[in-house]
Amino acid sequence: MVTRRPIALCFLLLLTTVWPLRAQNYSVTDTVTEYPNKGTFYHDLFEGRKTASGEIFDQNKFTAAHWRIKLGTYVMVTNQNSGLQVIVKVNDRCPKRGVFDMSHRAAKAIGIRGMQPVTIRILPDGYEDRWAAQETVFDSVHSRLNPKTSPQNITIESLLPNSDSKRGNDCYNLLLGTASNHGEVFTMTRRLPAAYRDRVNVESLDASDSLRVTLDVRLSKKQAEQLTRTLRNTFPKAQLILAD
Repeated sequence: MVTRRPIALCFLLLLTTVWPLRAQNYSVTDTVTEYPNKGTFYHDLFEGRKTASGEIFDQNKFTAAHWRIKLGTYVMVTNQNSGLQVIVKVNDRCPKRGVFDMSHRAAKAIGIRGMQPVTIRILPDGYEDRWAAQETVFDSVHSRLNPKTSPQNITIESLLPNSDSKRGNDCYNLLLGTASNHGEVFTMTRRLPAAYRDRVNVESLDASDSLRVTLDVRLSKKQAEQLTRTLRNTFPKAQLILAD
């Protein structure tokens, strides 16, 4: 007697494999369903490259890549571990299904390190202004949470050296830390206030492959100490070194 049970079993296995892919159609009109994905972030090598939408990729923008979601769509991303949320604009393609690839800025905003479980939800029209306002919102929240590291009476401009500053043993630079490659150096540089990004020096250490990253500011000791306190939250190991 011939049984049809193996055929039925194969059909069920095929159905359970195909169904999740068909269910995740990511319709722009479905603003309710939350789809599980693996959240991660771009490598620095993609900085400055053109995305699938034609926009230039910037690690400091709230953008993301997905294999299927319509380009230009705004998406709410939730870190399942922390509950933190961020709005991103899909402007690129990720070849891996089930992976949501975000910029460093977006991933950092919700505490994504490496690859972590997230849910994504398509947002309806009208979220562009909220997406654009996030940079100010996240910065203001950060400053409120860390008031001691961002003294209100200290401005970046006030710490910049004057053109007639004397150079000698009374001038100091800041040692920000070390990096294992130039990609990490780029990331460190992007975390600095814009006024200091062109003052980064990189030196190879003789005893290892590490790179020494310093900030060439040539400030007085008092000014350098103020700057160190200002940057301490971003660069906890920053320390004063005498300028050459």
